[in-house]
Amino acid sequence: MWIPVPDEGTLTRTEFDSKGQPTTGLDTVYTEPYINGYPGEDAEYNTMKTQVLKYGGFFIGRFEAGINSTTLRTGTTAAQPVVSKRGVAPYNYVPWGKSVDDINSDVTSSDDSAITTATKGAVYLAKNMYNHSDSVTSTLCYSCQWDAMCRYIGDSNRTAPGKSGPELTGNVNTDVSKNIYDLAGNCFERTMEASGNRGPVVRGGCFLR
Repeated sequence: MWIPVPDEGTLTRTEFDSKGQPTTGLDTVYTEPYINGYPGEDAEYNTMKTQVLKYGGFFIGRFEAGINSTTLRTGTTAAQPVVSKRGVAPYNYVPWGKSVDDINSDVTSSDDSAITTATKGAVYLAKNMYNHSDSVTSTLCYSCQWDAMCRYIGDSNRTAPGKSGPELTGNVNTDVSKNIYDLAGNCFERTMEASGNRGPVVRGGCFLR
């Protein structure tokens, strides 16, 4: 899905309150690119901004990251190819990791205790989603891109019904704006932004709220 970015102001990280309205004054604990990130992350971030402003926008997946299966994941397993399409299991239980390689040493969440040596983190998986293409560069979404998407959608009142657990991608008909699904419900989305040394900033809503 194409997200238009007409100017640099549109690609600015913005703090939002509990009602989805923009506020002023970001806490300095948040860093993007991550102050303790991997070598070259600053350069990648600056290249992303340059390219987005040059071409007037960027693409995001219409559905949240998933796997080619309808069986919901119940824990961390070996890495699988990432897809963005309707009706598949969301790619949950993925450690974030500040490295583009195996990130077992960078786990910060108690949810990631079952990691195996075959596991790859969200950063690695996102960067390799289109590694077969010479014309596409992919990455885990930056928070400034997430905010640009929110501005494009312009739907601060979007809600989704609570569930007892995640569902297949695109399965909640009330969780769609501008033909983009899975933002208000299903699974939180990790971004490239970090909060201090505690790990990634998560955006969007999950099935519990």
